[in-house]
Amino acid sequence: MKMTEYGSFRWSRMTKSENHLESKPEKAPITDVPRWLVALIFLIPVLLFLPGIFGKIPYPSESALYTDLMLTHYPNALYLKSSIIEFQQIPLWSTLIHSGAPFAANPLAGLFYIPGWLALLFPLPEGISIVLAAHVVFATWGMYLFLKEEGSGELGSIAGGLIVGLMPKLAAHYGAGHVSMIYAISWTPWLFLFSNKDRRGWKTGIIAALLFLADPRWAVYAGVFWLTYDIAHRHNVNLRNYYLVYLKAGITALLIASPLIVPLYEYIGLSTRPRMGLNDIQAFSLSPERILGLIIPTGGGNPEWYIYFGGIVFGLFLMQLFIKQIRRANRFWNIWIVISLLISFGSWFFNPEWLINFPIISLMRVPARALFILGFSFSAISARMINYLTSNYQDFQNISKIAFGIALVSVGLAVPIIYKMDEFSISAIWGFGFLFIFSVILFIKRIGIESEKLAWLIVGILVIDLTGAGTQSYYLKEIQAANQDILTKIDIDQEIFRLYSPSYSYPQHLAAENSAQMTDGVDPMQIAAYSDFMERASGVNSAGYSVTIPAFKSGNPKVDNVGTSPNAFLLSLLNVKYVISEFEIENPDLQEINNKDQLILYENFYLSERAWVEENPKSIENYQGVDYGNVSNLKLSPNRIEIFAQGPGRLVLSEVQYPGWKVVVDGHRQPIELAYGLLRSVNLPEGDHVVEFYFRPLTVYVGLGMAMIGWTLAVWQIYRKRDNEIL
Repeated sequence: MKMTEYGSFRWSRMTKSENHLESKPEKAPITDVPRWLVALIFLIPVLLFLPGIFGKIPYPSESALYTDLMLTHYPNALYLKSSIIEFQQIPLWSTLIHSGAPFAANPLAGLFYIPGWLALLFPLPEGISIVLAAHVVFATWGMYLFLKEEGSGELGSIAGGLIVGLMPKLAAHYGAGHVSMIYAISWTPWLFLFSNKDRRGWKTGIIAALLFLADPRWAVYAGVFWLTYDIAHRHNVNLRNYYLVYLKAGITALLIASPLIVPLYEYIGLSTRPRMGLNDIQAFSLSPERILGLIIPTGGGNPEWYIYFGGIVFGLFLMQLFIKQIRRANRFWNIWIVISLLISFGSWFFNPEWLINFPIISLMRVPARALFILGFSFSAISARMINYLTSNYQDFQNISKIAFGIALVSVGLAVPIIYKMDEFSISAIWGFGFLFIFSVILFIKRIGIESEKLAWLIVGILVIDLTGAGTQSYYLKEIQAANQDILTKIDIDQEIFRLYSPSYSYPQHLAAENSAQMTDGVDPMQIAAYSDFMERASGVNSAGYSVTIPAFKSGNPKVDNVGTSPNAFLLSLLNVKYVISEFEIENPDLQEINNKDQLILYENFYLSERAWVEENPKSIENYQGVDYGNVSNLKLSPNRIEIFAQGPGRLVLSEVQYPGWKVVVDGHRQPIELAYGLLRSVNLPEGDHVVEFYFRPLTVYVGLGMAMIGWTLAVWQIYRKRDNEIL
């Protein structure tokens, strides 16, 4: 039985029409491209990150007020760096927002994703852009190697790698600040590459673990995407070997990723994440009319809906649909293009109630992120098509007919769309223009242009197309300046206290820069008990799942909570001394002390100490203030708090209780009790005492132990195989 391989599939039967692919080539496919030139080409994606490297901050659009880079990733990186420098501690607990939260269990903290630590070697936030650029170059290289393994030829593989590295959707998510998502996506080509190279599963498991540690959300999509590819392309009919490879890869990935998996599992059970409803899961679903974005780069909007992958790329995709042999070879990628679009449509396509009870899926949001699969599929298809066009196997008369049809489609669609627009926009003709240019390039072949020159011409115009669209998919701004009057007032106060803002008027990056501690904040992971407490303390009802505390119903913090009044008593329990607001707050317990530049600073009338001793324990209902005179020498660090306190009574610490916190009184372990339904406390006998609270979460240490086992097992197996091959 004759077998051949064209692209990614091996076929046991070959039709006569397919046989010409291997017969009488005019010229061999291009294989000799200097390594230095390939390396230089793969640095092109760095251009998209240069503004961030040199101090600008990318935002989704000119009107956008927020980016996750400044909301989460920069503050977390700064907190990690300052904790190591100031306290010589790797922080397992964060004091930044929400009155404290588990740092090690938060996927967005990136504590166990070691490549992300490289950003700490540079000034922040510029260092994050440097590491992002390195990841995208890494993804470009990985896709290139994978496509070469697939048989897409040298120039086809170079083009495919660039399509991934210059993916405008990646640039749009860079503007949104989705740092961890880009980290994880950059590992995806390597997962596929090792699917071809790794016959035992150990290396695949390592790559999968690193991808998960970068961002568990993308790991779900990448895992299913890779698994279907591997099943479709493995040719060993021995089912036992299939299962063993997947078992080894799965166990390796599970063990190495355990430092995040184990504490995250605990955190999810105690968080508000399981409260998500169907609308939360299906948030930002791609509406069907936005499918036109495949040909029109609609930058400046929601990056989740950005689906432009290049006019040249779209032209290559359309062309392969009319070439039977290539279409069959691309069957896997074409199927996934349809699947990823259907997933991205979310609530527009299917909206079953069972999603909220389905494991893993019930914890995920934003189905439009499946569109990245579209980009990888387009890359593989384009690489194979460029290899096909430059290998001189094809009938150029047939290609010319297809090109002519594409030219008619591009002009026929562009004219009415531009005509109906209120004002001229270059983006409206961008994709159609490059699609038309692509069809013209194919006609050039008829006048005798060499295949190598044709290929380089396609790659060059493709780079212009993607780079131009990518740079237009985000907007650059300066780092937000602080309100100096209010900042000075807060800075000169030497007491230990927290801040609260019902209008997000003290951004998280400023809090991190000034070592301020917030009771509010933005994070998709929140301790459920704290969220419930803050609903009462803030006077703002979240009405379900919210990524912010307090909730902002319309997404505009400046006005959403106008008219609400926080409970000064409850805020005092959280050590809130100052409230910062964009609007006036009618509350006799809050005294206005500063009103500058549309910001109002209030001081809480009630004393707001970080710790106190109560002789008669109180509840929230009868809490009316306490005597703070019997605690002293409070020392705070991320994982440890030391206090000198005088008993008898209940020592209450204005810190959120969470599994892993332990307390020692005069050198003896004592049980931590819950105060006011949220805070840590311990009973003290009469006399002076040294009390030490420290965070030592069992889940983190168990996870680290499992990771050591996983790394040891994987490395030993890999080197054992290498030694056997040498022998």
